[in-house]
Amino acid sequence: MARKPEGDLGAMTISKAKAAGTVPFEGKAAPMVAPGGSPKSLTVKLEADTYAALRAYCYEQERAHGSRLTHQQVMVEALTAFLASKA
Repeated sequence: MARKPEGDLGAMTISKAKAAGTVPFEGKAAPMVAPGGSPKSLTVKLEADTYAALRAYCYEQERAHGSRLTHQQVMVEALTAFLASKA
């Protein structure tokens, strides 16, 4: 059986003592409220049939208009319209 090549990993490793003294990802915490009008993220869990309908709608709109329509665009427009109707 052929011998496996040996590489020098010395530059990629640190000692256990040095690792114990470090805090991974140390830094300032992100502010809870972003300034100005910066976008916020939202995760939506959909049932399989609702997701399939959303995909089909986006696909049909893309075919009809020749430009890509994303799931996010549809959901943002729908949510905006819903909230406007409640105001």
